[in-house]
Formats: sequence, C-alpha cells, structure tokens
Amino acid sequence: MKKICITLILIIIAGILSGCAIKPVTSVSGNGFYFDTFVSFTVYGTEDTEIINGLKAECEKYEKIFSAVDQRSELYHLNKGDTDEVSGDLYESVKKALLLCEYSDGLYDITIRPVSEQWQFVPEEPGGPVLQIIPDDENIKKALEKVDYRKVKLSETEDGKYKIDLNGTAIDMGSVAKGYIADRLIEYLKEKGIKSAIISLGGNIVCLGDKPVENDGKVEEQDYTVAIKSPFAAKTSTNDDGSGQYADIVYIRDKSVVTSGIYERSFEKDGITYHHLIDTKTGYPYNSDLASVSIISDSSFEADILSTVCYYLDYDKTTELQNKGIVGDFEAEFIYKDGSVKRTMGFSKYEHKGED
Repeated sequence: MKKICITLILIIIAGILSGCAIKPVTSVSGNGFYFDTFVSFTVYGTEDTEIINGLKAECEKYEKIFSAVDQRSELYHLNKGDTDEVSGDLYESVKKALLLCEYSDGLYDITIRPVSEQWQFVPEEPGGPVLQIIPDDENIKKALEKVDYRKVKLSETEDGKYKIDLNGTAIDMGSVAKGYIADRLIEYLKEKGIKSAIISLGGNIVCLGDKPVENDGKVEEQDYTVAIKSPFAAKTSTNDDGSGQYADIVYIRDKSVVTSGIYERSFEKDGITYHHLIDTKTGYPYNSDLASVSIISDSSFEADILSTVCYYLDYDKTTELQNKGIVGDFEAEFIYKDGSVKRTMGFSKYEHKGED
C-alpha cells in the first residue's frame, strides 16, 4: 500500500498528440520534490509566480501532516505513540480510508505500515537504485500481528478536537495522501481566483477547469489530454512518437486521473518480481493477474485510494463498489499482465474529446 510515488506515471500530453498549431495562453509553471516524489504545477491565466510559491508552501504544510518518515510530521508522531490528537486533515482522510478497509474486508488496510516499512521500493536517493532487500520472514510475521484496521478508533471531543487511537498498530497513508493534498491544492487555486490549472503529484494528475489555448487570436477551451502509461512500455519498443509507451489517452476537465500498478515501484531478485502492493494476509507482494488500475474521478483523494483498493478488489467487485454509495462517481481501467484490458461502463466517454 505504500504509494509515496504512484507506480505508473500519468503523462501530460501538451498538443503533441493532436498536432494542432495552437498556443497556450499566459501561464506560470513550477516544480519541486515533495512526498518523496517530483511534483509539477501549471497555472493558466496569470503571470504571478507567487501562485507557484503558494502551491509549494501548501505542499510543505501537508508534508508535515502526512509523511510517515519525516520526524516533524503529525503522522510520524501518531505512529510513534507520542500523541493521539490530530488535525482535521489527517482525521478525515483516515476516516474515509477506513470505510474502504471495511468494504474490502481488510484486503486494503492502512494499518499495513508495520509490514510496509520492512520493505523498500523507493530509492534512498532520487534517481538512485532500489535496495533489493527481502525482509526476514520472521520479522514479517511479527509485523503482520499488528495489522488490523479495526484497531483504529476515531473520536471527536466536545471542544472540537480530533483523536485517533491506534491501539498498537501504525498507519500508512501512501495510498491516500497525495490525492487528498491535490484536492486541497485545487481549493487553494480556486480561492485565488484561478480557473484553469493542471497539477501532477508524482503522477497523480488533477485538472482544474478546461485548458485554455489561443487559436488564431481567440482563446478556446479544450479538455486536458492525459496519457496513461503502459505497464509494458519498458519491455517493448515504441513508435517514433513514443505512443507505444501509452496504454490509453483520456480527455478530462475538472477531474483527477490516478494509476496504481506493479512495475515501476518494484525490483526483481532471483527471478522473482517484488512490488509495493502488499498482501495484508502474507506480508509479501499481492499475487494478482493485474498489472495496473487507473481511476478517473471528480476527487483526487478518492481516485488515489481507489487506484489501490480496486487493484485488490479486481473488476467485478469494483463494479459492485460503484453502486454502494461509499465513494462518489468514478470509472476504472484494469490492465492485466497478459495485456488484456477491462473498463467500467462509463470509462469510454473519457476516451473521446469533448465528452464528460
């Protein structure tokens, strides 16, 4: 479940695929390194670089809430047992995640942290190699004894404070945090009067409004074009335009696209591939025919969680989840190791321009 960096990077396609001779309107862009991943922002309709500085400041603020490893963070101290009092941000995100833990009957479980910290699928240095270390089986068994989302108890005090009692376990918000933060960044932009922007948090893509472009001196609005990277791209040759890298192209506005899969945050040792989506029953990578799951949703927060949850649920149980009312409307694309693809009924509308 440790998803500090989304496994399958979603690539923003800026006019390359359409071939149109159009120009983007005035915009400001920036990037940084937060949440152990690279982030980027493009904000349209302004030349004020303070907008980018504000987004970076927001990222720093939320990193001090959700990071499991930053010793300054709220989650770090909660997991260490130093406190049970938390912010509304952490409280609400844990509350929603627990609903999906329950729905999946523990296949998805945010208390996987005692196990996930035994593994390392992120390089110690950006761009560096992953340490190919297989945890000791006995350590995994001991860690698994602490994994049970039902141990987590939430409460609100009469004076409006939020509390989380972990009861001896620890939580991993890697499948939640970037989506929650992306939604907060969009709220920040709206408060600043921004109507169009695209944000990537390590591959979690969220779009605000339409993409404005200049065509023959007139400003037109277009869908944002986002490519879902193929899980097999690294193993196959690509066309000259790089299109072989893409599993699908989607056209969105005011939506988020998040993918989770097994090929980037992984390593191979002794002929066995180990990936970051951990089986809550065994403590080892989850054995599935799936290579990746992509989610499109109004909420980046929900898209982020669902990209992991639906990997464990697979297609049939995901379609059942769509009708349960636990989360908002969403569509999903499942890509299997044999190259086959399944999509929920409404996914195809995002594969055509101008539909929503």
